[in-house]
Amino acid sequence: MMHIFSMKGKTKKKSIRTIEDAPFLYIPISQYLGETPVPGVKAGDKVMKYQQIAVSEKGLSSNVHAPVSGQVLEIKDIEFPDGTSTPCIVIQNDFQETTEKLLYFNTDDLSPEQLLNIIRTNGIVGEGGAQFPTAVKYTLDGHKIDIFIVNGTECEPYLTSDYAVMAERTQELFEGIGFINRILNADSIVISIEEQNKELQKAFAPYLQQAEYRNVRVAILPNEYPQGGELQLIKSVTGKELGRFQRPREAGIIVSNVGTVHAIYEAVKNGRPLISRIITISGEEAAHYGNYEVKIGTPVEHITKSLGLDSGNIRIVLGGPMMGKAVNDPSVPITKGSSGILFLKKEAVKRSNCISCGYCVDVCPMHLMPMKFEENYRKGKYFNLEKYSISSCIECAACEYICPSNVPLIESIKEGKLKLKELANAIQ
Repeated sequence: MMHIFSMKGKTKKKSIRTIEDAPFLYIPISQYLGETPVPGVKAGDKVMKYQQIAVSEKGLSSNVHAPVSGQVLEIKDIEFPDGTSTPCIVIQNDFQETTEKLLYFNTDDLSPEQLLNIIRTNGIVGEGGAQFPTAVKYTLDGHKIDIFIVNGTECEPYLTSDYAVMAERTQELFEGIGFINRILNADSIVISIEEQNKELQKAFAPYLQQAEYRNVRVAILPNEYPQGGELQLIKSVTGKELGRFQRPREAGIIVSNVGTVHAIYEAVKNGRPLISRIITISGEEAAHYGNYEVKIGTPVEHITKSLGLDSGNIRIVLGGPMMGKAVNDPSVPITKGSSGILFLKKEAVKRSNCISCGYCVDVCPMHLMPMKFEENYRKGKYFNLEKYSISSCIECAACEYICPSNVPLIESIKEGKLKLKELANAIQ
């Protein structure tokens, strides 16, 4: 891991605000790389806010809900910045806020199975970026969980949405932790934060003194990147180095992002499905910095217009500067895994040939050889990519950040993965 400039100063202390609802929303049906949920609506249908509009019937998928009331215009494919095409349900907002009745529960009486079902029903996924279905993650299949890690290690530069949740919605976060641990029954719970955010301990202190949170502690980790990656975080907190293909639950560990924990609180306490999330707006070209609650499906172009931001001759990145993706189509929407939108200067990057310095190998948190991905992709030797375990790459971009020659390592990795997928599909 390595130290990089955090660039969080302009948004870290900004209170959470809201962005006005968009007239048209593009709600992705597929939130994860697994099975695609089945649409429950069609063009012309009227929908209510919170209504389930796509159903997870099997596999690694999650339910999808309408963030607003209105009319379904169509279901169409939209190309996302990572190159994948995803079907989206297009809703024209009627701004009437006609709401489907939510289910409320006596939370004290809920069993682990009922809590898990609430998480599943309300479409909760990992908000750290991967969007893995949370109900699947919490299905333990007989495994004993020793430690539950609440990931507040927001190591990407600029991003402070997790910090805002921890600082402003502290009680809701702790209640969410309590609900989750009734499912996991972990012996120990750790909230991980970076050294630069250690002042959060003051916000946590009143709760840590309560008997119901006696097994919760805070781990303060170095300001290193990519400290927040699941495997890297597990090693930092527990000292255990898991194998690339080992599931954390098999080692008695579960990790969830703070945004996910807060979404679970909303689902259990208020019956609210996951229809919005907190994102950070930042970057040197951003006119309005801050942390905003935004509806899932809101197009990037609506956010830029609402905040009076100029999307002209600048580079827009969905996510953080390291793992985020450049936005070419402004109609691309916010997803459950979107953590921010950055407005950065467009800069011509002078690229040179690899000089075999080995820096990319030194900083790779997965102990891979990134220069081999670029070399084999450039030469068209695609099957060699898996020889060097390209599927184990978490695309943290530490290799490209450190490369003195500016070799397009991440582009080669992303395109290489897509090429391998195409070849695999062709063989089938």
